[in-house]
Amino acid sequence: MSTPANERTGTPLALRLVELGEELRRWRPLWSAFAFREPVLPWESALPDLASRLRAMDAERIAIFTEDPVALDAFLGNWFPVDRWRALEAVDPAPQGVLRPWPRGFERDVPGRKWDQVRAFCSAVERGPEGMLVDWCAGKAHLGRALAFQWQRQDVLALEKNPVLAGAAEGLAVRHGLSLRAEHCDVMQSRVCDVIEGVTHAVALHACGALHRRLLDVCIARGVRAVSCVPCCFHLGAGGHLPRSTSARSLNPGLTPADLRTAVQEVVTAGGHARRRRERLQAWQLGCDALLREEGGRSDYTPMPSAPAEVLNGDFAGFCRHAAVLKGIGLPPAVDYTLWERRGQARFREVAALDLLRRRFRRLIELWLVVDLGVWLEEAGYRVHLETFCSASLSPRNLLLQARLDA
Repeated sequence: MSTPANERTGTPLALRLVELGEELRRWRPLWSAFAFREPVLPWESALPDLASRLRAMDAERIAIFTEDPVALDAFLGNWFPVDRWRALEAVDPAPQGVLRPWPRGFERDVPGRKWDQVRAFCSAVERGPEGMLVDWCAGKAHLGRALAFQWQRQDVLALEKNPVLAGAAEGLAVRHGLSLRAEHCDVMQSRVCDVIEGVTHAVALHACGALHRRLLDVCIARGVRAVSCVPCCFHLGAGGHLPRSTSARSLNPGLTPADLRTAVQEVVTAGGHARRRRERLQAWQLGCDALLREEGGRSDYTPMPSAPAEVLNGDFAGFCRHAAVLKGIGLPPAVDYTLWERRGQARFREVAALDLLRRRFRRLIELWLVVDLGVWLEEAGYRVHLETFCSASLSPRNLLLQARLDA
């Protein structure tokens, strides 16, 4: 028999949700302010020494603090309780199971990083009760296929919205002699509740936003006995992440869609060229914004519209003229674009330094979001464990919720 929700308010997960909520609310002015949009941040008057040191920071030190959280904490420890933050962020790794040797060529057609994540998930996830296993939003069902092999499951269902990917999933399973059926299904539609009838264990690896929320909603409604989920991209889906648990609704730190994006901003896969291109675009956006404030009479940040490839591959002057036309802003005939491009580059360095403080709260925000989901499951009668299934270097989104419904 499941434990009633009112007897579970004192679980470690529920207590952690309270602590995270209190900490985020206390420091909200620090993580809710965006240097990219605001020339002067609200917290700077209260912390002038920190503000001046960040604004004067050179690119080399910014890069060190961006890549090395320990070094950043040593710096921020002069002003903030970073030891308490680290304690709140601590999540134990899941016990690692021993995997059967993979058949030759099993990982074919799986990108290397994705394959490493699938293997890590298989090693970390607890085997659920016998019966049907469902791979939620499966793509080519690399995860479902891997678990079918490791657990020798004879009843695996892969749900995928794209019929081409669903067909590829069945083809890969046939190649390795595995019992896997792929169902062309939009999980956001009501039909999915009938499709998963009889499922005993649902798994999802990096189901984005509304997709992982829908998974838990359907599993709770249908009484699926085991759920293993790695949430991702909390800002995606209509309305973003609204508090799910009863506890979170009373402890909501007031996350906006922009704050939800903060939780998933680490990029560990981008190459040097992609990173430099992104940084150049951001410097252009900041330079163009400064130009429009002074020459275009704008007092607030001007969101930059999407630009076609020929504009992005061109020069700064072309980027500004393109933005001004789309925004309906008149620019003077003679503009020193070289000056404004340099200002954008200087502003980019300043923003990158100031943003170190906001981004320090990424993991705390992400944990509040994931723990909210875990407490939601607890309130529905599940016993829930929160663990990491892989290193942050393999995937920053490494938080694994494992839930079991008592028989």
